[in-house]
Amino acid sequence: MWMQTRTAAVRRATIAVAIAATLFATTGTAADLGPDALSPMAAGAWRALIGGAGLLAWMWFRHHPISFAVLDWRWVLVGGIAVAGYQLTFFEAVSRTGVAIGTLVTIGTGPVIAGVIDAAATRRAPHRRWVAGAVAAVTGVALLTSDAPEVDLVGVLLALIAGTTFPFYGLAAQRLMRRVEPDIAIGFVFGAGMVLLAPVAMASASEALATTGSILTVGYLGVFTLSIAYILWGVGLQRLTLGVVVVVTLLEPAIASLLGVVVLGEPLTVALLVGVVLVGAGVTLASRTGPAAGTV
Repeated sequence: MWMQTRTAAVRRATIAVAIAATLFATTGTAADLGPDALSPMAAGAWRALIGGAGLLAWMWFRHHPISFAVLDWRWVLVGGIAVAGYQLTFFEAVSRTGVAIGTLVTIGTGPVIAGVIDAAATRRAPHRRWVAGAVAAVTGVALLTSDAPEVDLVGVLLALIAGTTFPFYGLAAQRLMRRVEPDIAIGFVFGAGMVLLAPVAMASASEALATTGSILTVGYLGVFTLSIAYILWGVGLQRLTLGVVVVVTLLEPAIASLLGVVVLGEPLTVALLVGVVLVGAGVTLASRTGPAAGTV
């Protein structure tokens, strides 16, 4: 009975991360449909500002009053720096290299870093099933971006930085979850990122608030692709290893590619279909390596 309950909790956590990845996947489409005058830096900063405020409001609504004494502020700072770094580097990377290459390098880097973090924390090599799933999923992402044009080296470097920061704010949230509820941990991590990015957001306010279209774009990015998505992502972090969470998040580029076909009219190719299947298979395989149980 205990094992069945545990398995059901892991399944729910995996579904939560998959839904979060679906919301993440709409980021590129929303930005593409938004006004051209909205720069990547402004989009990233205001996404963090609005999304971070939403997470803090949700945290306060559910858990007020909150005991600040139980927080490990070192991990709040690490998480905030990682969040701020991701927002600035990822959006700029995608602007320089295009959505395809920017997403491939970022998402492809994340599982490797997460696997190293898990291995260091548990003093065990990554599970073979996780390795096989990660390889299949990253291969699928590569196929999804196989038609990408010539890349920008600075953009690739920025995408590598973004892919490295992504697992670190997941790690920071997991560490905080040892003492507090998931939404409190996520709220403080992204709240710290929001504070760090506030000067950038204020400097780009004329872009983000210039038109109804730009306001709707940054509003959607903040509320749906950050606040709601990361509440769900936090549910996954509580029950799954960091490596599994990051691999399940690889659903993002697969869903983003399908959205490109359906919403933006991009061509449906064999490589895209095979890539989506490989990502789905890899995520399924990697997600069956078991729960985190607070090991990270």
